[in-house]
Amino acid sequence: MCVDTDAIRKILLADPVWSAYALADLREDLLPYCRWAVAGDGLALIFTGLEPPILLTVGSPKDVAAALAGASAQAALPEEVYLSVQKEHLPAIQRWYNVQTHRVMVRMVLGEEVDLPAVELPLTRLVPADVPRVEALIAQGGAYTPDGFAPFQMEDGFFFGVEDDAGGLAAMGGTHTLNYGEGVAAIGNVYTRSDCRGRGYARAITSEIASQLRAAGLPLLVLNVHSENQIARKLYDSLGFVEHCSFVEGSVKKRIA
Repeated sequence: MCVDTDAIRKILLADPVWSAYALADLREDLLPYCRWAVAGDGLALIFTGLEPPILLTVGSPKDVAAALAGASAQAALPEEVYLSVQKEHLPAIQRWYNVQTHRVMVRMVLGEEVDLPAVELPLTRLVPADVPRVEALIAQGGAYTPDGFAPFQMEDGFFFGVEDDAGGLAAMGGTHTLNYGEGVAAIGNVYTRSDCRGRGYARAITSEIASQLRAAGLPLLVLNVHSENQIARKLYDSLGFVEHCSFVEGSVKKRIA
């Protein structure tokens, strides 16, 4: 299993927008949760900080297949993983996992020269003590509900929300991960309660998160959106995010030998 971070970084920087999450995982505090396998320009990352672990792949399909074979030989492939992979890597992944159902996502990136709009809505900065309120909001459910939230994500502090009259949250958003050394952050967990939609909450929250991340010295800002979520895609378009690539997500289990 490869632990040469310089070699890993070189592969990831061939497409830093797609590799943003993996670049963020090069943080020293996150490296213990990472299993890296490299072959040529192909890379497979198993991130065990979430459940199920995330499988992310980078590089040519042939070399990704070789990296996965190397990971399997070292018993590093979990019984179940959550895919975050480009479509051309699915044939290589299908050798090890039953890839039956998945959803198509879009990776978007904010242009460095884009001027973000001023935020006029009153937003509340959310901190780790607000985790119960965040989890209560997400529990409302519905289409496109965030499924990648973990309490440790709030320790970085780039979460904002709109409070309702009862002291709960009507809307929220934050970061999935970030890495100051690599200059990268992934915006996520953006969600508005169904009875509060159409009020501009998600747009204001996303704009504020992006502004704060930029001010903190993180120039590469990405986010993921479901390919069928046209409302969200138009919102992100209006803020200056542009589509970089499509990819697939979904929980899959190992094939039975």
